Amino acid sequence: MPTDPTPRSATAPTRFAVLGTGHWARTTHARALADHPDVEFAGFWGRDGEHAATAAAEFGVDSWSGEEGLSDLLARVDAVSLALPPDVQADLAVRASDAGVHVLLDKPVATDLAAADRLVEAVRRNGTASVEFLTYLFMPEITTWLAELTELAERHGPWEGGVFRWAGSIDTPGNPYAGSRWRRERGGLWDTGPHALSIVRSLFGEVEAVAAARGPRDAVGVALQHRGGAGTTLSLTLTAPEGTGGSFATVWGPGGRHDLPRFHGTAAEGFARAVDRLRTAAATGVPDALDVRNGRDAVAVLAAVEAHLQRPDGTTAVVVAQG
Repeated sequence: MPTDPTPRSATAPTRFAVLGTGHWARTTHARALADHPDVEFAGFWGRDGEHAATAAAEFGVDSWSGEEGLSDLLARVDAVSLALPPDVQADLAVRASDAGVHVLLDKPVATDLAAADRLVEAVRRNGTASVEFLTYLFMPEITTWLAELTELAERHGPWEGGVFRWAGSIDTPGNPYAGSRWRRERGGLWDTGPHALSIVRSLFGEVEAVAAARGPRDAVGVALQHRGGAGTTLSLTLTAPEGTGGSFATVWGPGGRHDLPRFHGTAAEGFARAVDRLRTAAATGVPDALDVRNGRDAVAVLAAVEAHLQRPDGTTAVVVAQG
């Protein structure tokens, strides 16, 4: 714990580092930071020093590794972005916050609710800013669509239902995430689930109850009951057969039926907007709408789904006609 938990600057953070060295860390986090006109990209920290050095050489920045390296890095930067497995990033984000460093996290912010709660408490305790990067919510085509649907709901009445399919195909040749151990272990629920929930919760509000069932490989089907009475369903997988992946959503209610549009920007462009949002939150002291508290509530939904799937009585058998 720091002796003074106050962030070292009440202005927008300028010096950033990336915790993580994988494909996403380099092509999205680092690329956005290196190209950003208002920040300085200091370098990478990684658990493997060789990997950190290789990533740093690609961008001409510094590298750190190990416990001492992390302590040194946190003393030198204003903010960190975390591109690490979610079961690792929460505790490292707590450590950064305790050092007075602002945090920009990937989704999901954690893989268990206790870790997410510790992160929320650390950010509150230390007065640091936080943002969770949810790709769709940083793309203009999507945010414009969400604003339009919110306006329609205000005029005609709340949305009543929706179907959301988020399917990745990490087994296709050349997929950069094929070797991701946490994705293999956690599946689509924890990797594609936060994307689907980011849209669902934006339109339908908080989730009060869930039910779920498993499909082939890592596939999960989820039914969500929302506060206010709406019901939505999710179909999630990371291992859809080649050519069958993709993200699709349809929403309906008194305001009509509407399909989720495609976005055309890159993830790095979206991440640059997340950097701007973090800088604004740090400078103003006003928490961002997509801070760790929002991330914690998404983890609560995912954890409830996982708990339902582990129940021996999690499904009700259908009586099949005989003969």
